[in-house]
Amino acid sequence: MANANQVKDDEWLHTVCDNCFSYCGILAHRVNGTVVKIEGDPDAPNSRGKVCAKGQAGVIGLYDPSRVKTPLKRTNPEKGIGVDPQWQPISWDEAIDIVAKKPNEVRKDDPRKVVVSSFDVPVIHKAVEAWCAAYGTPNSHWVGYYCGNYLHSSMYLTNGTFHSDYDIEYCNYLILLGNQSGFMIGVNANTTTQKMAEARARGMHVVAVDPICSHAASKADEWVPIRPGTDGALMLAMSHVLLHEMNLYDSPFLRQYSNAPYLVGNDGYYVRDAAGKPQVWDPASGQARTHDAGVRSPPWRAPIRLTASPAGPPLCS
Repeated sequence: MANANQVKDDEWLHTVCDNCFSYCGILAHRVNGTVVKIEGDPDAPNSRGKVCAKGQAGVIGLYDPSRVKTPLKRTNPEKGIGVDPQWQPISWDEAIDIVAKKPNEVRKDDPRKVVVSSFDVPVIHKAVEAWCAAYGTPNSHWVGYYCGNYLHSSMYLTNGTFHSDYDIEYCNYLILLGNQSGFMIGVNANTTTQKMAEARARGMHVVAVDPICSHAASKADEWVPIRPGTDGALMLAMSHVLLHEMNLYDSPFLRQYSNAPYLVGNDGYYVRDAAGKPQVWDPASGQARTHDAGVRSPPWRAPIRLTASPAGPPLCS
């Protein structure tokens, strides 16, 4: 650090860490224009003044000699493993002109030829859909997921949000299915780990379901080492017990606000009439009728699946 007599600029700057999408709040210590230290920001609610090792190492990325600081243009048309792309630094104005020129040419020909393909957050957000709609292409959902296929789609279908989390302040029995949240893994790891410790101190029971003895499994109250690839079978079995044996579901809600009563054929698709409307089972007439035909069913007990022809009685009702 510079001698005290030579210091002209010495301050702590409030900012966020961008090494993952948790964006923990951090304080950057800048001395004479150079960041010399990163610490957690105690005023940040999502990290509570803590920062992981990767976040503290952010200074290394900031001053890495290989850090890309300007747009680069490929000058070697030949591609392949070990082939030098011969990147050439260009200005931002030139880069924007290049990026804008090609899409404009394609749009004049056929805007549907443009496909927005990216990963995770950038494509899911409505801004991309709005841009694609204005451009004239419907191809805005080409996402290369590898981490959130089940989570994001199911959360959008159920409560319209990108992410979901368990209510750890009130949870008494937590099952982690291949998930190590609360053990310094996942979104907002610092906060969830502190909350996990507080919940376990008050008596919350943790069950870790994982083929390997992960960090979470080694610390959990119970470890269930299922075979790899049997996650789906386990969750379907648990759902079967909840629905068919314990009857733990909101029947009126499912009947009125969901498609749960729709009949399902042997092909796995909804049973529909000639007009394409999904059908439900009408116990009064003993036959399948369209969902909007004013069917009044008795208390519904479970998802219905047809095992014979669409006109025959369902397996369960």
